[in-house]
Amino acid sequence: MKNKKCNYLSAFLKWAALLAVVFALSVPWMSRNCQASANTYMVSVPSGYLALRTQMLYDSRNEIGQLYNGDTVEVNDYSDSTYWYAYSPKYDSYGYVNKNYLISMNSAAWTVSVSKGYLALRNAKAYDASNEIGQLYNGDTVQVNDTSDPTYWLVYSPKYNCTGYVNKDYLVSSSTVYACESRAVKVDKGYLALRNAKAYDASNEIGQLYTGDTVQLLDTSDPTYWLVYSPKYNLNGFVNKDYLVGDSMYTGAVASSDFTRTVSVSKGYLALRNAKAYDASNEIGQLNTGDTVSILDTSDPTYWFVYSPRLNMNGYVNKDYLVGSTAPVYPTWTVSVAKGYLALRNAKAYDSSNEIGKLNNGETVQVIDSSDPSYWYVYSSSLMKYGYVNKDYLY
Repeated sequence: MKNKKCNYLSAFLKWAALLAVVFALSVPWMSRNCQASANTYMVSVPSGYLALRTQMLYDSRNEIGQLYNGDTVEVNDYSDSTYWYAYSPKYDSYGYVNKNYLISMNSAAWTVSVSKGYLALRNAKAYDASNEIGQLYNGDTVQVNDTSDPTYWLVYSPKYNCTGYVNKDYLVSSSTVYACESRAVKVDKGYLALRNAKAYDASNEIGQLYTGDTVQLLDTSDPTYWLVYSPKYNLNGFVNKDYLVGDSMYTGAVASSDFTRTVSVSKGYLALRNAKAYDASNEIGQLNTGDTVSILDTSDPTYWFVYSPRLNMNGYVNKDYLVGSTAPVYPTWTVSVAKGYLALRNAKAYDSSNEIGKLNNGETVQVIDSSDPSYWYVYSSSLMKYGYVNKDYLY
């Protein structure tokens, strides 16, 4: 009986493959390379594989492919409560997959944060050395698949390319990491060490942070060493707080009003520089009249150290071309769609290839630029991204 089933499946796969070839030759535009978009999902299964099927039915006879952890699909139809219709780049074929084993590539990652040692990746929801299948350290990231358990969450680990359980108490969400208070590094010489322990010891250094590098604060309870997240290394670690400056909230669009200034030049631009000197070779960006910067350090009589939200960079600017003492107030609008989602795009056009995020009913955005009659430039705090949205779905 088993051989008959295998023969049947083999015959079916051969027939399906032949049909796919004929179909691709007949309609060549349907064969394509899949690029990550808001509709791209990654397979996450605790064991075995996720079947790509010809029908919305759990039946070994309708399997046309086997998708393993890390494989991706691009979803075309979300209407069914269990089976989504998707395109598989691996097989260059369309089929149905069980949505419960998919993780959105645009979903927020979670970062491991442990005071010492590691966070165990387990094959069971229990604290037991025998069920450990991996070791996750500070800065390692996972994508959460199931949060139903009060202690152990089912996650996918890119590091090990496998699914397992972790204690949720040692995870920091990306929204916490990127929306928290930030500081910039400022050292007179050398570097600020990023460490895996709260002690001054060359053996615990895991990174070198230089003047201008930024970190996000995770824990400031220690009087000397603060736990931070370093975007430069994509790691969590400890740093000596005395070498951090600035006091603004980098939520992407609005900084603390006491630390924001507006650029004002009669012509040309204000140079953002990597050194406190007037030199064309140290220019790293151009700021125009109306651009805003967050002030991080005003100790120099001429060049202030600032953060530019538009360029997403730190640098020095001539303070004489900065005006104002309050931050601009960006109006908040709410998403309203009859069904589905409002796409956040990286261009002012209706095109699935430019989608960088999904905004659902009730989510809010801050409108940065409303000059276009159709697409407004906004900041989404839920996605921690800038982009364009169709203004007709905002109120």
